[in-house]
Amino acid sequence: MALDEQIAELTRMGSGKIMHLARPGVLVLTAGLVLAGAITCNPVFYGIALASALIAFAIWQITPHISNAARGLKEGLKQDGAVEISIHQWTDAESNRHDSYWGLISMDNQPLWQMEFVTPQNWQLGEGKHSAQLAFIRGVAWPVVVLTSEGLLYPRLKPRRASGAQR
Repeated sequence: MALDEQIAELTRMGSGKIMHLARPGVLVLTAGLVLAGAITCNPVFYGIALASALIAFAIWQITPHISNAARGLKEGLKQDGAVEISIHQWTDAESNRHDSYWGLISMDNQPLWQMEFVTPQNWQLGEGKHSAQLAFIRGVAWPVVVLTSEGLLYPRLKPRRASGAQR
């Protein structure tokens, strides 16, 4: 997928009504399943509620970053920088292999932020140092989206300050 297509997809996804309804919607679903389990005394509802709660937690963690990234693409202040990408592979309990994408964001050769990125869709991210354009928005200290020549990246979780950061 080309960079322009990725930008259009993220902008559409981050500014849609579904994104804003997902957080409370999954919480209401979880509460409803717990209530159904309490009324019927059927443990199946509790199991489904547990799975729904895990999904709600994941949605609660990622939706602000998606919205911020979409806002950063539309109205953010963009600055030149670099991202040093590392890919960590791990295996879950069912022996499925997964990749985690980590980056060290720097500006003017000064490391500023360490962040784990959402797994890129429809393009393969390469390890190493890449020049990038960093988008910042008001009220958020870290870059909300990182644009490389191959594609865009945004945080999966709240980024941490890099050791030795002076900003």
